[in-house]
Amino acid sequence: MTQQQEQGTAFDQQVKFLKKIHFFLDFDDHELKQLLAVSRWLKVPSGTLIIKEETMEKVFYILVKGSVTVFITVDEGRTIELTKLSTGATFGEMALVSETRRTAGVKTTSESYILMVEPEILNQASVFLQLKFYRRFCEILVTRLIAANKRMSDLATSAGNEPAPAPRPAPPPRQQQAPPQVAKAADPPAPKQEKPIPIPIPFPPKEINIATLPPAPKIQAVAKAKICRRIQNETDLAINPVVAARLASFLVGNCEDTRKFADLISCDPMLAARVIQHANSSFYRRTNTVNSVPHAMVTMGIKNLQELIAAETMKVVREEEVFGGYSQLASSFWLHSVVVGRIAELLRDTIRISMPDDVYLAGLFHDLGKLSLDQQQQLFYPQLLRPGFIKKDICDSELEYIGIDHGQAGCWLGEKMGLPKPYLDVMLMHHTPEKARENVLLIALIHLADLFAKERGILMGAEEKYPPLASSFGWILIQEQHRPFIDVNVDDFIHSFNAELDRMAGDISTLIVV
Repeated sequence: MTQQQEQGTAFDQQVKFLKKIHFFLDFDDHELKQLLAVSRWLKVPSGTLIIKEETMEKVFYILVKGSVTVFITVDEGRTIELTKLSTGATFGEMALVSETRRTAGVKTTSESYILMVEPEILNQASVFLQLKFYRRFCEILVTRLIAANKRMSDLATSAGNEPAPAPRPAPPPRQQQAPPQVAKAADPPAPKQEKPIPIPIPFPPKEINIATLPPAPKIQAVAKAKICRRIQNETDLAINPVVAARLASFLVGNCEDTRKFADLISCDPMLAARVIQHANSSFYRRTNTVNSVPHAMVTMGIKNLQELIAAETMKVVREEEVFGGYSQLASSFWLHSVVVGRIAELLRDTIRISMPDDVYLAGLFHDLGKLSLDQQQQLFYPQLLRPGFIKKDICDSELEYIGIDHGQAGCWLGEKMGLPKPYLDVMLMHHTPEKARENVLLIALIHLADLFAKERGILMGAEEKYPPLASSFGWILIQEQHRPFIDVNVDDFIHSFNAELDRMAGDISTLIVV
């Protein structure tokens, strides 16, 4: 192997290393290679001093692997440890935004891999990389500030509840100057205390008199090519009106909470699909696929995103235009889409599967074809409220009465919109994971999350049929594709995972933006 090939292999290994770090969660390979090109990768032995107190260097460090201790030096050279940091942590960031001297030292406590980032060199990278980097940097600082404020509040509360201590002599000046702020800045973030904001289910359900349901549609034999043309010519589909209303305050002036803005967009499958569509369009000339809403936000810019969402939310349809006007169906459709995405994320984390695709969005999009089929045959979905209408499963009934199932409809719609292929495969095969040849793990996760949601009663129409969860082919695919899962007892896993879902039921089974 030539020296150039060895360097290329080492470079690729470094990229894989970084992709496992939370700091680089939404960075793609191209951006990580750019960052590595303008940064220094350090392999540091244990006991090495990385930051010396009272120095003026403007360098920011990312602890890719290993552990360090943060300390201050007091009288007679004695050191006090403020905190310990491990893989994925950052330190030295305050020097990037101020001209103050280093107020604490940092030393490795094990062999460590550290990425050293100099702001002057980073400014030579692409604008998109700079925006994404500084956005993550700001999130870290804000999180630490919130944690520091909470600790200050807790200290003040506890001090108010305790009797006043006896007077003590004032400490020496050196001790007074010891900077307690450093400990607060370097500590891990405190748990979020903010309560989630519930999004009410649209169209409060009404009592249904079965006799008032429309007649079942006639069995059709329409050519698939004709249905495909119809679907791809009608891409303006229904948006959750409650999500649209919540978004209104984010569309005027400067958006101060971009995280909540992205979370709200991610509560509606059609809005999220539009954002992904535009971010991947030729207008932005992306070399790598955008597959998440936060990534799209960085790619498009806040102003462009606001304009897009404003245009889309103006198309919000009336109640009578969604699933025949039956609020139960509209409510359950939007809720099911969000819940499947959330359960899929939890499954991925529980099984410890690493994948580049946005698992939540894959779950959010999986039933997008139902909105499209509802435009093609408005009499079909109200029949889900009729006892006994579904004889086998919903896909067979869709094929019989409409000509195609919602999986194929979603795939055709996604192709027209230019959605990434992993999402197309999920829409097409989430009911038939055994047919998957690509993106197998992603399809299996969404298939299983769909079944978990349905077993909990979160589905469109009480009469929808679905296979038993324990016998799903999805488990076989996960065992084949993810070797650590091969020795897991599936029945035991389902039992423990359902217990976790029970514990998190309030968070998973409501439309929530944190």
